[in-house]
Amino acid sequence: MQRKAGGNGGNLCLRFCATCAAGVIICSLGSLGYCLWVDELRESSDDFGVQASFLQMSVDIKRTRNVQPHQAQGQRAAEGGRCPEQLLKWYPDCRVLSSRANFQVGGTLRPSLEQKQSLLLYTALDSSMFSAPEDMFIVGWDPVIEEVPSGCAEHTTKVSLVHHMNIYAYPNEVSLELGKTYSKAEVESLHLQESSFRMLASHDKMAGKYTLPKSYGIPLSEKAMVEHHILFPKCWVFGHDVPHASGFDLYVTMRRMRPAALVGALNFNMDVRPLHGPVEWVTRISADNLLGVVRTKAGEWPEILAVHLHTHDVANTKYFEVRNADGSVAFRSKSEKAGYGLKEQSFSNLKDRLKLRAGQQLMQHCLFDSDHLSEPVRYGLNPGEEMCAPLLILGGAGLRLGGTILSSDDGFLLQVHRRLRAWLQDVLHDARRLVEEFRG
Repeated sequence: MQRKAGGNGGNLCLRFCATCAAGVIICSLGSLGYCLWVDELRESSDDFGVQASFLQMSVDIKRTRNVQPHQAQGQRAAEGGRCPEQLLKWYPDCRVLSSRANFQVGGTLRPSLEQKQSLLLYTALDSSMFSAPEDMFIVGWDPVIEEVPSGCAEHTTKVSLVHHMNIYAYPNEVSLELGKTYSKAEVESLHLQESSFRMLASHDKMAGKYTLPKSYGIPLSEKAMVEHHILFPKCWVFGHDVPHASGFDLYVTMRRMRPAALVGALNFNMDVRPLHGPVEWVTRISADNLLGVVRTKAGEWPEILAVHLHTHDVANTKYFEVRNADGSVAFRSKSEKAGYGLKEQSFSNLKDRLKLRAGQQLMQHCLFDSDHLSEPVRYGLNPGEEMCAPLLILGGAGLRLGGTILSSDDGFLLQVHRRLRAWLQDVLHDARRLVEEFRG
């Protein structure tokens, strides 16, 4: 029986051509995807294109001021100074609460062998500074850092030992002695756990001052303490005390504000191994953990007002992502340079606020070129250790005030071949659909 021209033979030829075309598409796109992925690690921070970038955000930040000798007021806080002009326009009653923690380090207060170069210290703030904490809101802050004489041999310049400072509200049933500086172990012995702390202000190394968006404020608390992370240079010679006084100028108002809160996540389980090529560490706030800051009965969800993507200087780049319940991307910021700097470590107010929805999860991605690592990178506060820690300011009617740290070990590693494989599976699916259309 004679076959008709253009029959099964023609269809077979068409399928063969379509399959070959799909294979070429997959290989080409796969190679392109890999190149783009590797290039992301090397991307310059000077050209962010049009995609949202936290380093592009408009924010009024200035270099941290140095504390002057007459400003060292111990653990007491006093009114003084003047609020920025913009805050005075918004809130004519704005005033400054100047709080300083005054202690000596390097002698009795010094890191243990296990702590290496780091020391965490806590100092209670004088509660009399808060005339009516239930009616007082923090609308911004300016960290004030004291530089001290170097404890390194042959170093004559002054140095800053503060790697970060936080002000925390802590439970009323616990009392800290005014004028005493506590170690982390001493604080924990009083059954004060980090999970119960509500952060009121935060400063990381090289960050600037910060002002919340208009009409939002962080409610004060009757009891609060300042946390100092003191990081000594490796050359520091211990054995003698160095006086130290640093703290915050808090901008406060008595006007009724929309509530805001600092929330974030840590990455205690970070483990980035050398010689695995381009990799990502992802620190996540899951949908379940996010419920901890939502007043579900209010029928509303809070919105993200500001973002700080905290890293040290081991990671290359970083970006922030919000994923919906179905896995789709609701928001992804432009990849930015990690490390230290005024813009890299300061809070940035979002021009377009992100309204959160049920089922969403928040993730900070930190990218490494592990081929340049000589040893594993793990979470820590010392040189060579890293943090991939998102710290956000949420606000709105749906916000529920609670502990700041929503998770501390919800993180995972993405290697390039895993992400590329998932991406290629999507391409293969589309190619198969293309072949089916040709067959039809």
